[in-house]
Amino acid sequence: MKLSIGDVLVGLERGQDPEALFKAAFANSEWGYVYEKRLFDGFPTVFGMVFENMPTALAEELSEALFEHDGFIGAISIHLEFPPHLALYRLSLPPHYRLEGMKLRCFYSMGNQDGCDPSDLEDMQGLGYDDTGFEDTGASRTILDDFDTPRHFERVAAFRNLLTHWLPGGEDDSYQLTMMLEDLSPKLFNALGAAAERLASAENEEELAQVAVSGRRYLEQLADALFPPTDALRGKRKLNKQAYRNRLWAFAEDHLHDDPKRLSSIGKEVDRVVEELNAGLHADQPKDRVARSIADAALLTATLLALDPNTIRNGYLAYMDSLRTFVGELAAQSRAANQSV
Repeated sequence: MKLSIGDVLVGLERGQDPEALFKAAFANSEWGYVYEKRLFDGFPTVFGMVFENMPTALAEELSEALFEHDGFIGAISIHLEFPPHLALYRLSLPPHYRLEGMKLRCFYSMGNQDGCDPSDLEDMQGLGYDDTGFEDTGASRTILDDFDTPRHFERVAAFRNLLTHWLPGGEDDSYQLTMMLEDLSPKLFNALGAAAERLASAENEEELAQVAVSGRRYLEQLADALFPPTDALRGKRKLNKQAYRNRLWAFAEDHLHDDPKRLSSIGKEVDRVVEELNAGLHADQPKDRVARSIADAALLTATLLALDPNTIRNGYLAYMDSLRTFVGELAAQSRAANQSV
């Protein structure tokens, strides 16, 4: 899970409708346990903790456990495709921690370690976390992040809903995989979300073929993130832009050179998923089979990410276009300033 902490900015400004603001912040969720009297008494001063990827059952259990605390006003599900939720619960609340069992990482951004306070980790160790450290979130949640938009999170939600039906762990597994993919590259949701949205409305063979196209494009983008294209060869296999299947194999080889049996198993799954998606381009495939192939691509992703989860996290790769544009604008401003002197 990821944890964001801070004040929920529901303070009233001139011209705002308090009832509309209240409904936008607290009454637009799939589920919620809000103690209205406490909320009315405390509104508009609300301190929030947003847990990304918390299972619903755990959220319910935590809500019940905190009920006796007078400062607890409730818990709600957050839907970032809903613009007010995006503004209040993501854009205004900075991410603080990554929590994985008893492992904790404290976030810092854009290589700026000045705010890293070792005493913060010591406090968390006192709460029982036995593996603590710091993690650079890169350009995520900065002005260079082009993915903090309702449209992006509509794609994320569509993909998550698709996975919930097909993954063994249902909702919990779909949220976990979604967070892993966001760590790898938010760009992946452009293809995944397109596939999920098209699948939901597909009514004929041509529309299902477009779903398969999006699925194949996703595998190409996944290969770009895990093993970027190169002109080098591995044996007789090309590793260029078009050879995305070979690059997925190469990524697995780099992490499983001492485990040929597992490498063979994962490699065969790469081949199967690629062939299944390609089959969707040329044949009359049932809708369920196309959906299954998209879910299998997601499961394959989880398998590959598990080979090296820490190295895979790159907070800058997905934002390189924004970084280049930003640096270019700074350079242009600098040249203009020098010419005017």
